[in-house]
Amino acid sequence: MNKWIVWFLFLPSLLMSNSKEGIEAFVQSNVFYTTELSPYLEIRLHILADRFTKNIERDSLLSIESQVTLILRKDSNIVKAERLLLNSTPQKSLHDMIHLVRWQLPAGNYILETKIEDLRDPSRELSLLDSVEIKNIPLKPHVSNLQLASVIRESKDTNNLFYKNGFISEPLPYNVYKETQKLLCAYFETYTCDKLGKRFFYRFNLSKQDSVGNFIVQQEWHKARTGRNFDAYYLKHDISNLTSGTYRLTVKLLNESSKEVAESFTEFNRVNPFWDKIAKLVASKVEDHQFFDTLSEPIIDYSLRAMYPLISSLDVDILNNFFKDKKLEEKRIFLFAYWSDQADTARIAFDKFLKYIRKLDAMFYSGFGYGFETARGSIYLRYGKPDEQIAEDKDNGAFPYEIWKYNKIIKTGQTNVKFLFYNPDLAGSDFRLLHSTAHGETHNKNWELELYKNALQEVRGNNPIDANSIPDGYNRRAREYFYN
Repeated sequence: MNKWIVWFLFLPSLLMSNSKEGIEAFVQSNVFYTTELSPYLEIRLHILADRFTKNIERDSLLSIESQVTLILRKDSNIVKAERLLLNSTPQKSLHDMIHLVRWQLPAGNYILETKIEDLRDPSRELSLLDSVEIKNIPLKPHVSNLQLASVIRESKDTNNLFYKNGFISEPLPYNVYKETQKLLCAYFETYTCDKLGKRFFYRFNLSKQDSVGNFIVQQEWHKARTGRNFDAYYLKHDISNLTSGTYRLTVKLLNESSKEVAESFTEFNRVNPFWDKIAKLVASKVEDHQFFDTLSEPIIDYSLRAMYPLISSLDVDILNNFFKDKKLEEKRIFLFAYWSDQADTARIAFDKFLKYIRKLDAMFYSGFGYGFETARGSIYLRYGKPDEQIAEDKDNGAFPYEIWKYNKIIKTGQTNVKFLFYNPDLAGSDFRLLHSTAHGETHNKNWELELYKNALQEVRGNNPIDANSIPDGYNRRAREYFYN
């Protein structure tokens, strides 16, 4: 069972820090069995750090202190109780606290009470209630609870609290996979599965809840396993393209003849606005979608690499992951979505863009990647053709350089914007951006010293350490070009 805020007590506090927010935490409880088939309860805690009173320590490091009380009741009797003091390690920024407790228990129906207190503000606390059912394991193959996780990784660190059967997994807060989380991670165990034959199978399916509450199967896959008495399984499954909604993960246990003998399921929520948008676009722009479906992988990769200067930092991260994982279909969809945003007819806008970047590729070719990936190419792509260009390769003591001037940047409204590119390696057309006045671009107050590196024995003023310019000289024009 998984429960979060059932009720919380919050009294006025004299402390200002977080005084208007209640404590938030997620408690995940699952039942597993030992190798002797004795049941035990595994309780995993995820406590949000930013809801606690911060302790500022030496070197401005931050920490928090929490007291957690766990009480397990059967009827009105206390069966088990434990009190934990959780202190975060002092760090520059706070991190959520996670913890795990395992209790071996007899079969029965229980109530788990969890109380979490802020030790630096005793008036602030959170109380949670969770019903727990523990059954004696049946004398036939059986699948445990499915335990969702935020991350799962292989490990040999048996001292780690979250270590189990060769892996470490961490709880998934509120059973919600956010947009940045690409993998569904889950752990479960299967018992007495040696009775299934030399081989047995898991059938996994993901179902999405529709508007009337029914779960409709979206994906299904299988995994073969070798017959054994006990099987611990860590699932990792790509959910990057699942749209937002409530999902059910079901694991069905099949014997050697593929007959179903047991199953277990759990539910989670997915938040994925990017793919929500894609789903709507595919439904509304059929012809455009069909056009992008015909594009070859080299054309897709070529055009996407040219789009880096045009997209947001969030989209850059998404695109990087697509390239890293070689996800052709996702890259195709990304291209379709972007150009659907730019124009009513995405295929026409994309065709114009493709011709444009081929032109830039040739214009700024340097022998190091595509021309549109060079400093000058990416600036040209982002801001368009400059209103004025100055190219200089005979300035006394300077590397070859170019100065581009824009009267106004349309996207930002900034006026009188300038860029200075230089070629310190004297290698063909490999110009780098040295300095600019554009918001969000490279700004280098010492650009003159870098540009005139061959004349560093000359600096302006009497303090060579703090100098950021050099004196005028014969044919030395960069400052004049840049500021006039």
